[in-house]
Amino acid sequence: MDFVISNISTAMTNRQYLLDTNVLIEFLEGTPSVIQHILEVGASKCCMSVISLHELYYGAQLAKERKKEYYEKEIKKINKLLENFTVIDLSAKGEQYGRIKHFLKSKGIMIDEFDILIAEHAMEEGLTVVTDNIDHFCRIEGLKIESWMEH
Repeated sequence: MDFVISNISTAMTNRQYLLDTNVLIEFLEGTPSVIQHILEVGASKCCMSVISLHELYYGAQLAKERKKEYYEKEIKKINKLLENFTVIDLSAKGEQYGRIKHFLKSKGIMIDEFDILIAEHAMEEGLTVVTDNIDHFCRIEGLKIESWMEH
């Protein structure tokens, strides 16, 4: 993807959608349905969690193990995301995380730790999680989720 959808300086109250890591990757790959939804709602209403940023940097490190050029390519992709979306810091106190994880574990329906953190982040910020992992995130009561992927 060689263009910037919008300027990242947006008003905090304008954000509505927290893009999950898999959706950010689809954005970078130019997946038409993801691009179309971002254009329809406006990139200024979309943001990414610092948790997703951590996941992406981990992926870049994994790529580095294969070949240095792969790492550099992944870092360029991350920079492209940073040009397009505001990264919001995790300001939650952790209580919501504890509640969500306890509920999931007690029901035997655990999901990835990063997904729990992203869910908590979205709930604390009043955002809708846009993901392709609907089957994971739908286990969390009260979480607003959408999929912008065509299957």
